[in-house]
Amino acid sequence: MCDDRVEGNSFAITHEFLSVMLGVRRPGVTIALQTLEGQGLIRSMRGEVVILDRARLIALADGSYGRAEAEYGRLISQLH
Repeated sequence: MCDDRVEGNSFAITHEFLSVMLGVRRPGVTIALQTLEGQGLIRSMRGEVVILDRARLIALADGSYGRAEAEYGRLISQLH
């Protein structure tokens, strides 16, 4: 979702901030990012994540990506 809101394939974000957004422990974020990096889907550097294969990331989400975005769009459209 962060990638949806920035230009390009990279965005500045820390493991700590991701853990707060997701409500999980920071070490879990590190492990998840390392797993995604090992699969060639992202590159994670200090304070930055680069999306390498967006299509495979969406497929890996197995249907959970898109629901929140659709709801966000619905809510925002009601405000305008």
